[in-house]
Amino acid sequence: MVEKGKISSGQLALLLYSLMAYDGLLLIPKIAGEAAGRDLWLSPIWSHLAGIFFVLAMLRLNRMFPEETIIGYSKRIFGKILGKAAGLVIIFYAAYLTSVILRIYSDFISSVFLENTPPLVISGGIMFLVAYAVRGGVEVLGRLAQLFLPVTIVVFVILSVLTIPEWAVSNAFPIMGKGPVPSLKGAIVPFTWFSGYLLLGLFFPLLSSKRRAALFVMAAWFGEMLTLAASGLVSVFLFGEYAGTLNYPFIEVVRYIGLGEFFQHIDALLLAVWLPGTFIELSTYHYAAVTAIAEWSGLKDYRALALPLGFLSLIVSFWGLSSDVEFERYLSTSHIWFDFSLLVFGLLLFLVAWIRSKLQAAKGG
Repeated sequence: MVEKGKISSGQLALLLYSLMAYDGLLLIPKIAGEAAGRDLWLSPIWSHLAGIFFVLAMLRLNRMFPEETIIGYSKRIFGKILGKAAGLVIIFYAAYLTSVILRIYSDFISSVFLENTPPLVISGGIMFLVAYAVRGGVEVLGRLAQLFLPVTIVVFVILSVLTIPEWAVSNAFPIMGKGPVPSLKGAIVPFTWFSGYLLLGLFFPLLSSKRRAALFVMAAWFGEMLTLAASGLVSVFLFGEYAGTLNYPFIEVVRYIGLGEFFQHIDALLLAVWLPGTFIELSTYHYAAVTAIAEWSGLKDYRALALPLGFLSLIVSFWGLSSDVEFERYLSTSHIWFDFSLLVFGLLLFLVAWIRSKLQAAKGG
């Protein structure tokens, strides 16, 4: 391994939580709402109930090789040549997801808060900070997550509670009035996002203690489900079945908040939730890509790669899909298949490793 630092199981849970919670906070009500309507809040629940099997498979896989990263044990599972190819898949996935998340960040900030600022400036600024954080190593990422993410969760809860006077709980009824199929269709996209748990294979060996790792990983899973379901439900309470027609439903939720005559339009507070979380999410994916490249290519120090790869991710984030509409269409169509293929890849890794371990045990017996 190229990383000598260590993180706690709690810090790992926060990093994993960031992979789905913050993008989902913005996107899931719209993506799920197109299919599920007023039942959009159920879609994250279905996706997490299905996704738990992938999470458990990744936990079991990494317990088979507790001191190796996915780059290393892929060669033991598939052999040297195919293992190297598997490593390239992980590298491409982590690097590409960095650019996708960067584009989501840029589109949101430029359309809601900084309309006159060039998107390149918006993305370039945070990508430079991400690269700088990654150069600090996994311990820096763990401490930043520990510092920022609990605060974002508290602010999210406060913002949600402040909307209670505007709730129309009847908007959520009838629950599953058209049956479970619409909400199950809405669960497809968030289910494919569980491919992010492949990164467990890069962080698991860095745990200072693996004894309670499974407990904290499951806490991240549950926290994601609760966050996404709650944000969807609040959106439905306020907008009913029309929540899915809004570009960023939760920003509209926050705009409902008013505290007296002096505190109106406090939607900028959403940045206190979303911006630190997205920064940690970007840093997690970028760190995974940088360290995976270093280990795959045999480099002893990954830090020199942080800035060049960050620049490449910045370029890719604007490459091909010029408009926001095209990018949204991509996220709900082609990108689903990309993420789904990574889910299949992860399950294939697990199944081959499990079968090989059973065969070796049978020979030993």
